[in-house]
Amino acid sequence: MNFVKRAFLSVKMRKVKSLLLMGIFFIVLNLVLAGLAIQSASKEAAVVARQTLGADVILKIDLNKYLEAGGAGSKGDGTPGRVPSVDKKDADKLIGSAYIKSYNYVRQSAVEMLNLDWVKAFGGSESFGQNGELNFTIFGVMESSLVESFQDGKAKMVEGEPITKDMADRNVAVIEKRLAAKNKLKVGDKIKVASMMEGEMKNKELEIIGIYESKKEPASFGGATLSLLDPANEIYVPFGLLQTSSPPTYTYYLKDPKDVDAFKKEALSIGNFPSYYQLDANDDLYKQMMKPIESMASIAKLMVTLVVAAGIAILALIIMLSIKERRKEMGILLSIGEKKSKLIGQFVVEVLLVAVIALGLSSLTGEIISQKIGDTLLANEIASTENNLAEQQFYSGAEVGEAPQINEIDISVTPDILALIALLMMVISLSATLIPALSIMRLNPKDILLKDE
Repeated sequence: MNFVKRAFLSVKMRKVKSLLLMGIFFIVLNLVLAGLAIQSASKEAAVVARQTLGADVILKIDLNKYLEAGGAGSKGDGTPGRVPSVDKKDADKLIGSAYIKSYNYVRQSAVEMLNLDWVKAFGGSESFGQNGELNFTIFGVMESSLVESFQDGKAKMVEGEPITKDMADRNVAVIEKRLAAKNKLKVGDKIKVASMMEGEMKNKELEIIGIYESKKEPASFGGATLSLLDPANEIYVPFGLLQTSSPPTYTYYLKDPKDVDAFKKEALSIGNFPSYYQLDANDDLYKQMMKPIESMASIAKLMVTLVVAAGIAILALIIMLSIKERRKEMGILLSIGEKKSKLIGQFVVEVLLVAVIALGLSSLTGEIISQKIGDTLLANEIASTENNLAEQQFYSGAEVGEAPQINEIDISVTPDILALIALLMMVISLSATLIPALSIMRLNPKDILLKDE
């Protein structure tokens, strides 16, 4: 009789043992499937975390590394040296990267405008600067549309055009709607700079090319709201027009959040930057967001390893006991000329038949079980992380920045995971069957039959 057919009949006849094996396979495969699904979901969560924080990277000076490198010691006269800013030539080296979608350079200064009335902040004060006239903030930008307030929808153009890269050599400006209304200005009119806190733009005449509307809340300084900090008094001009000693901010917006690490690696290699340059992609917040997810993934990885090892051991023990009970059957089959390889093949087929049924059932229940396990693990890791942050803040006495929390994770069983679980099922089945089967197959038919008596 064909050994495959014998395997089918054997499984059918030994219902209780087959159901026991199926139950163990079902548990093992569900736990392994959960572990693999959680690991896969954690990778997706990393992308979500990057998307939450944004795919922007800032090139700046790492003050700690600068001090370690021996910088900012003194000028030689006992006064502290000035921390340098990133050189624009260095910043320009990165703009050709294939990972970059767009980029923006921003610098700012407080200014006094000639014959221009500022918008008084609600409850605010106009008392900044020596004469109390520095009540405007001027921003030099490559692209005004990439400024944070425009990106998050708190500001929008209502008339004219924004500042763009091709306006580098033009004396143009974009002003806020309330400032325009108060001074009865429109697109095409001109305004003039009287003085600046830093830099030189005195008597510079700027043509208004656009008007925007801002819904940002005025910022405060030392508990007071200055008109200088009111969004209504913010003026945008081309980056090259505003020459100040204040350090610019160089921001690169990537095409895909998942490319942050690749871009940083590429940037450091092509930039040949000083050791104290830093590419900041909100890494501290990212690590804080990902800590519970990574801990959960680590536990899931350990779970897969332990469950596979334990599954092989338990199944091998059960199969060995089953095979020992069938010594007489094996002895008779071998004595009538059946090959040992086919007898081993029969045991393998029997186990695989049971395993395939268990896999089918696991594919139906795996996603639900995986989600339950994942939710429990994530909740525990979030609680642990929050406790650690609270302790860190308590003992350090410093405020620890809070990242947006990933409170839930979507775990799904994909075809790739099912293919991997099927492969692992084969490994577990073969390992659990061949190890005990080979120990019996070393005996000859006579020895097997004698041992059975």
